[in-house]
Amino acid sequence: MKRPLIVLMVLLLALGGAFWWLVGDQGGNAAGKGDLLVHCAAGLRKPMTEIAGRYEEEFGVKVILQFGGSGALESQLQVAGGDLYLPADQGYIDSVREKGLLAESIPVARLTAGLVVAKGNPKGITSLQDLSREGLKISLADQSASVGKFTWSVLEKEGLLGVVEPNVVVTKPTVNSIVEDVATGAVDVSLAWDAVAGNFPEVEWIAVPEFTKRTKRASIGVLASSKDATRALHFARYVTAKDRGRGIFLEKGFKVPDEGDTWAERPEVTLFSGSMLRPAIQERVREFEKREGCRITTVFEGCGTLVAQMKSGATPSGYFACDTRFLTKVQDRFFTGTVVTGNEIVLLVRKGNPMGIANLEDLAKSGVKLGICDGEKSALGELTRTMLERREVAEKISANVVVKVAKGDDLISAMQARSLDAALVYRSNALASPVTLEEHEIVDLNDELAFAEQPYAVGKETPYPELMKRLGISLSDGDAKLQFESLGFTWRLK
Repeated sequence: MKRPLIVLMVLLLALGGAFWWLVGDQGGNAAGKGDLLVHCAAGLRKPMTEIAGRYEEEFGVKVILQFGGSGALESQLQVAGGDLYLPADQGYIDSVREKGLLAESIPVARLTAGLVVAKGNPKGITSLQDLSREGLKISLADQSASVGKFTWSVLEKEGLLGVVEPNVVVTKPTVNSIVEDVATGAVDVSLAWDAVAGNFPEVEWIAVPEFTKRTKRASIGVLASSKDATRALHFARYVTAKDRGRGIFLEKGFKVPDEGDTWAERPEVTLFSGSMLRPAIQERVREFEKREGCRITTVFEGCGTLVAQMKSGATPSGYFACDTRFLTKVQDRFFTGTVVTGNEIVLLVRKGNPMGIANLEDLAKSGVKLGICDGEKSALGELTRTMLERREVAEKISANVVVKVAKGDDLISAMQARSLDAALVYRSNALASPVTLEEHEIVDLNDELAFAEQPYAVGKETPYPELMKRLGISLSDGDAKLQFESLGFTWRLK
């Protein structure tokens, strides 16, 4: 009985040893709890290796970099998942986003393809047309790499593929490999990214117009498969921060986007927003804040009040205005805004409309108690004033205006307190709470002057422009659209 038991124990020990060897043989490519797996284009190996090392040292989080051609990595992440994806071409980011595999992305670097030749350019190659010379040996990346997909496409578009292809003696899966071919003298020329060629002292890079007019952008995206999106975003922000990863990319010869965020463990920003937008965006702002690991102070007020605060020195990182004219008043402080939604001014009256109010003229009826917004303090007030003046009813109804407030929310409160018979409010004000329509009803004006458009803009002085861009995207995605439309807004985003 003892002999079989000893044999069984030996077998178990052998299996355990084999298992230990297999795990150990992964050499750091096996992600553990709290690790980050990054699918990264091979051409970005040098800066990303250094950045990952610094991040690990600073935060104690292991970053596993899986290098390869951008296309091959895309296929791999669809099967294996991971936390982040950094291809060398924005097209791959767009592709995985369309497939529902990616949540958000941040620009990292700009890449330009060109000719890579031996130092001193012994063959005198200066143009794409020169690649058709008889006897020339060319190495190109295959189309699983972003530079390969791009360069083959450009050669075809320029009508050169047919005369260049006979000189292609080898194709390789990564951009590093084809530059190495030139560096070692295996070929005469390759087509590769400027920054990658700059890492090889044996070669030089030559710009050609067919590629310089088609600069590519590399962005890092957080994958939907990430088990810790907040940590993944933390690393993505580190990679792209001006005073962290961005500087390393510059040191390695890469060009970077003009805008970029300052590094902060927990960024703090302020969003100014017209009060009528609160029901549509407040919860989404909180969700974004949690996912990004940032702090967002929201200031919801009438846009006239917000503009006055900005002109007195307030510098919000973003502004979601009730109407474009209120962004125009402070446009010098913001990048160009994007119109997201539209909203309509309507009449809110008591249930059953006992005063028989059907249009603006009816607001002049004797005994009507009317509430409007102040034209100096809110977009709603200014739009209301303009509409009443241009429809020539401002003077007629002036005696019936018993309440003038800073924002539409206050008019809803006055209606609920039965202080008013009618109020000129945004449709979204009336639909913000189901309680409102239990005792009141909406009368449509159907007036072209009764419309406002709401733009979102990022502040020029914010240290976090990329974060604020992502907030804008979050406030205007498909789920946001449904929320806005449920509150009576119309969708304007193109």
